[in-house]
Amino acid sequence: MENQRNTKQKQLILAILKDSERPLSINEIYSRVVIELPRIAKSTIYRNIDALLNQNLIDKYYFNDSEIFYRIKANRNEHRHFIICDDCKKVYDLPNCPIHEIECAMEEKGFIIKEHQIQITGICKDCANSLHQ
Repeated sequence: MENQRNTKQKQLILAILKDSERPLSINEIYSRVVIELPRIAKSTIYRNIDALLNQNLIDKYYFNDSEIFYRIKANRNEHRHFIICDDCKKVYDLPNCPIHEIECAMEEKGFIIKEHQIQITGICKDCANSLHQ
């Protein structure tokens, strides 16, 4: 099972995701990994991301309906939701999951929830203030 190997590349990707304050795209991850490992191929990044997803160590998010971003999990049961500023593209954590109660109610009725995502976009306070100046 090659996916379970704890390679230098995988550890570097995890460290980069852990140090990031927001989810990162493959290109952002690659640009940070290549500083430490200049000869790494982007395909190696993709393989390691897939392995980390299979190990439930990171989450995948679809921002702006097409871009895929990744974030390390604090624990294997964690999942997050985000609010994204349309202007500066800052990503803010939603303080809790508003869907949790709905999921529990649906599971009590026998529905098996596989996954859900919430994405809210708008304009952050800083960008809104600059519009009014």
